[in-house]
Amino acid sequence: MAKKTTFLALTLLAVLAGSAPLTAQDTVSTHLSQAASAYQSGDHIGALDALWAAQEEIWRLAPLGVRNVAFVTDQPDNNFGTYQPKDGEDFKAPEPLILYCEPIGFTQVKTGDTYKYSIIGAFDILDSTGRVLGGQKNLGPYEQSGYRTFITESTLVMTIGIQGLPAGSYVMRVTLTDNLDQTKSVQLDKPFKIVE
Repeated sequence: MAKKTTFLALTLLAVLAGSAPLTAQDTVSTHLSQAASAYQSGDHIGALDALWAAQEEIWRLAPLGVRNVAFVTDQPDNNFGTYQPKDGEDFKAPEPLILYCEPIGFTQVKTGDTYKYSIIGAFDILDSTGRVLGGQKNLGPYEQSGYRTFITESTLVMTIGIQGLPAGSYVMRVTLTDNLDQTKSVQLDKPFKIVE
């Protein structure tokens, strides 16, 4: 029996040594398969855990991005997704531009028991010809810490005064950079109008 067990163990080691390491896509597929299996067997918590693991792997590889970008009517409270979108893109001075967005794909580092992310912001105001009229660099850093990895419920809000701009069409160009991995950056353009 010992010879048979040893042979099986050596055969298994040889097969594993000759196999290629799992790619991120394989890892995600494995987690999704585990989620489907757990769900089919009625293990909803297990299914959610497997989906979370798949999401973490996708997040690690994702570029920095944003979703739910909107001008809002007032400074939102600190709760994710609790904002009131502004109706239209028209502003009257001295009404401020308040831009809400949800960053995704940022890097997190573990510090003690918590995970932290850090994002640096910048913006430019462009006229209708694309000429930069002004802006500001190195806003922030916008940081948050928590006990879970890959916090998906993160928000970033920029409030900018628009005094002195004549009536016309403009673009607010925002650049966000991952402060923990500065190779990750995203730029977004949000058009707006100043009306009399």
